[in-house]
Amino acid sequence: MKKLIGIIFALLSAVFVLPVFATVFLSFYSEGTLTLQEYKDLLFDCFVFYPMFWNSVLYAAAITLAQLVVIIPCAFGFSQAKFKGKGVLFVFYIVLMMMPLQVTILPNYIGLRDMGLINTPWGIILPMIFSPFGVVVMHQYMKNTDTSVIEATRLETSSIFRVIITSVIPQLKVCIFAVVLFVFADCWNMVEQPMLFLTDDSLKTLSVFISNAQSYTGAVLFPAAVIFLMPVLFLYLFFSDSLEKGLTLGELS
Repeated sequence: MKKLIGIIFALLSAVFVLPVFATVFLSFYSEGTLTLQEYKDLLFDCFVFYPMFWNSVLYAAAITLAQLVVIIPCAFGFSQAKFKGKGVLFVFYIVLMMMPLQVTILPNYIGLRDMGLINTPWGIILPMIFSPFGVVVMHQYMKNTDTSVIEATRLETSSIFRVIITSVIPQLKVCIFAVVLFVFADCWNMVEQPMLFLTDDSLKTLSVFISNAQSYTGAVLFPAAVIFLMPVLFLYLFFSDSLEKGLTLGELS
């Protein structure tokens, strides 16, 4: 039975991994031969690729760091604070998390338009900072924190931020790494927001570049897709142990 389950999971893994290997192979394959011509077309003839790549890095890094500033205090509040309507508010967060992106695109666009943030980097960064996903996930992890450590810190200081920094964050390092990876991957893969909120090509992201790859000179789609995969892959390899431990703690909670 265990062997059968192992074979099934191996086949399922192959189904998910095969497109990645195919993309990498096709990025080196052109007109029946293995070549680097597609990478030359992308890196030496398609200079619009570079600002879009660094825009993706900037947006994903800025949103991830800013979300951590919001996620940890909010999750701590839901976990430790006592106030009327806390359960209803948390359910509202879950509902927002489950909403399809298309439902929130129009309200976000109207709000950004009224604030004059359309076609600016802030039009991409601000809406993503307050995404409910990270708050909900971190709240689940905070159920495993040692409340006695938090109470001991409260006896020494009345500052909530000091309590969070000295007694909460050290207990959640592994979980924070896992959440960072999830949030960064989500921000790195966003397509609709830069396509709808940005009109200047110099502000758009690598995901938009890939979606319009056929309009650029040369066969740049597959090498761009390979480069697009690399940051998240490196982050996963770097944080793989922390991610596994974080997921285990999430399941225990």
